[in-house]
Amino acid sequence: MLQRKLIRHWLVRYEEMHWGPEKAPDVLRRTDDWLPADLPCDIHMPLLKAGLIKEPLEGMNSFDCEWMERKSWWFKNEFTLDGALMKHEAVELSLASLDAEADIFLNGRHLGHHRSAFHPFTKNVKELLTEGSNVLLVRVTSGLEHFSENDVAFLRNNIIDCDRYGRGDERRTFARKPQYAFGWDWGPRVPTCGIMGDATLTGFHRLAVRGVRAWTKKAGTRAEVAFEVELEGLRAWSTTEAAVTLQVMDGERVVLAFEREVSVRSGINFLDFEGIVDEAKLWWPNGMGTPHLYKIRVAVETDQDRIEYPRFRFGIRTIRIDEDKINERERWFAIEINGVRTFCKGANWIPADSIYARVSEEKYTALVREAKEANFNMLRIWGGGLYEPDVFYEKCDEMGIMLWHDFMFGCGLFPDHLAWFRREAEMEMEHQTRRLRNHPSLALWCGDNEDHWAMAIWSEDGKKPPFFAGGYCYNELAPRIVRRNCPDIPYWNGSPYGGEHPNGTDAGDRHHWREGMMNPDMEIRITPEEYDRTDAKFISEYGYVGPCRKSSIEAYHGEVPPDRAGEIWQYHTNFYEKQTVNAGIAKHYADAEHLTIDEYLLYAGLCQGLMYGYSLEALRFKEHCSGGLFWMFNDCWGEVGWSIVDYYLKRKISYYFVKRAFAPVKLILRQNGDRVKVVGINETPETIRFGAEAGYVPFDGKPGHTESVQFEMPPFSRSTLFAFSKDGHEERLGVYAVRPIGSSVAVQPAILRSDAYRNLRTGEAKLTVSAIELQGDEAHFTVSTDTFAHAVHFDLDDHVRLSDEYFDLLPGEKRKVTVYGVDSAFGDRKIVARCLSNSSSR
Repeated sequence: MLQRKLIRHWLVRYEEMHWGPEKAPDVLRRTDDWLPADLPCDIHMPLLKAGLIKEPLEGMNSFDCEWMERKSWWFKNEFTLDGALMKHEAVELSLASLDAEADIFLNGRHLGHHRSAFHPFTKNVKELLTEGSNVLLVRVTSGLEHFSENDVAFLRNNIIDCDRYGRGDERRTFARKPQYAFGWDWGPRVPTCGIMGDATLTGFHRLAVRGVRAWTKKAGTRAEVAFEVELEGLRAWSTTEAAVTLQVMDGERVVLAFEREVSVRSGINFLDFEGIVDEAKLWWPNGMGTPHLYKIRVAVETDQDRIEYPRFRFGIRTIRIDEDKINERERWFAIEINGVRTFCKGANWIPADSIYARVSEEKYTALVREAKEANFNMLRIWGGGLYEPDVFYEKCDEMGIMLWHDFMFGCGLFPDHLAWFRREAEMEMEHQTRRLRNHPSLALWCGDNEDHWAMAIWSEDGKKPPFFAGGYCYNELAPRIVRRNCPDIPYWNGSPYGGEHPNGTDAGDRHHWREGMMNPDMEIRITPEEYDRTDAKFISEYGYVGPCRKSSIEAYHGEVPPDRAGEIWQYHTNFYEKQTVNAGIAKHYADAEHLTIDEYLLYAGLCQGLMYGYSLEALRFKEHCSGGLFWMFNDCWGEVGWSIVDYYLKRKISYYFVKRAFAPVKLILRQNGDRVKVVGINETPETIRFGAEAGYVPFDGKPGHTESVQFEMPPFSRSTLFAFSKDGHEERLGVYAVRPIGSSVAVQPAILRSDAYRNLRTGEAKLTVSAIELQGDEAHFTVSTDTFAHAVHFDLDDHVRLSDEYFDLLPGEKRKVTVYGVDSAFGDRKIVARCLSNSSSR
């Protein structure tokens, strides 16, 4: 086998949309106006580099790029082949991702039409290649030009869009490409178009390795593992003798090996292997243990060739959905990994850029690392985005981040009554399930986002369409393909889904919008205690909006100074914000109208953090809730929106609230009548024992009303540890708290306030910061207080990553803080700590 990548030295140009495939010879004759490009390439990228357009994600610039979706775009690559590749019996051309409608030509011959960004174009082109010069030409468009108002008439009013600033397009569900590209509540209309992955030529002699599947039959110290190797004999009339080897490696040590001599028949062949890995190291989600990875090597030798299948990493783990009955009315919905029921902690993932082809490996790595450091163990890959490149899944494997993975159908009805659409959906699902099935991070395949729920809503509102367009894909096609290609990975029909109503609380997962941020009652939107009311078994969406850091806001404003009343600010504000940020500030901190921009950003960030932190604790507190995934983790551009890590990779204030709420070892307090209930969570494999002081703590540091208690938390446990009486204390002058003492594991104090911070009489705290200690690229210091201090933060740049910030300190408490990625000069600076109680704005 020999492979040649065609990534460099492409040229791109545009013509009018009516220049169809028949114009290929005319395009090839053109010598002017070609722009250089490398793959992957979205059409915006070479135009940006050439200075022909401005950055679409800054200011109002996206409107100046609207013309681009009305053009046809032509990519050309002239390459030379020597005799080595031409000696192979078959040479396959593969274009990994064409977004979205494409026609492919090689040396003047039309190879075919392709209409999906979600599976590759592949064809044997041996007879069309020449030794020497060759020309590959690809025509591609953004994908909507073939669909008319008549096509979407039967779906009208049954496709969710945000008709603001031109966002949304009812035709989008006909195009097999990332749906968000046409605009969403959290992103602009910047229709993607281009060659979004690699182009390769691969030569084969006699046979090809088409796939390797690895899975765990039984986890444990003696783990049972199995493998399936798929070979294709390329000679239609004869067999081929081959020797197959498969090795499981832990580092450089072979822990399991197979060798087999086979006669490969024409067409598809399957080889099965099973074995025992002694003293197996299991793959565990973040916080529960080590996500250990083995390497898999597969090689096939014939008398003419040696084929090395791309090496991949494999985690020994089992996974299932626990839907056991709780009672006659309710069922669990919990991910069970390696036999342990797990609370899924995390958020929804969207594409990391509106122009997704330009997301770098470094950005993927940074984002997954930020999820890990926020104590996530799951990301939900939302169904309006894309199947991400390999590096994303590899980083999730490494860092113990489980993936709830939607198929790419979101917020609308999809025309699966059309034969061509069904074929596209089947090829997409077939390719992606085979491509991703060996990743231990892949925890669940899900049919769609909100489409079952939409059918239920539209039926209730009298807008029921003539049939469930998309239902065939989610309820028939996807479960069959998942069962065939990766039966060890659970399948779930949709999100939300489960029970009599697809968005109910008795079973399955729930999108908690109507009782939260989407409620017409503003007071409900901005009151965190509302989340104590839910009885959902697993919440996979809900959210609250908040702004970015100031430097990010300045970045997306470009040369225009930020102005909260300005056009750019409004354009870069989420569609559903609807004055919620100001109302939240007014409830919890101060009247918002006359705040400076710095005060506004501080209070708004704290409100988002309060809503996320309290709500996630509320879900973890509930005995029968097994997941809290908020909307959303990251951004595709800069805006006042749902995320906790912004487009520029800066942590929003809310990031630290989420990190604390998701701590693997956690105490949570909630009122229960006239008592305060203490729930302890231990997600680690070790028993944790410690003493604590529990009760009422005054803000001013004077003696409170507390008692000494001893706690023991078994491994992988969540249970009620203790309850104490409220005893009629003045709740505006103090908080209820549990302060751990003497734990060998860092367990942070748990605090429960009884009123909005605006109404609490916290007084003025005196904060003290120790000298900085440098250890490699980390800096450590300790902050302490005399009295209660709310939202302790530091005078550091927006891009600085800390172990904790914007936290509360009880009187007399101290906390060690680590700053990551510093240089030696950082040790010379003096860090200033601030908190809200001693802010000039109070």
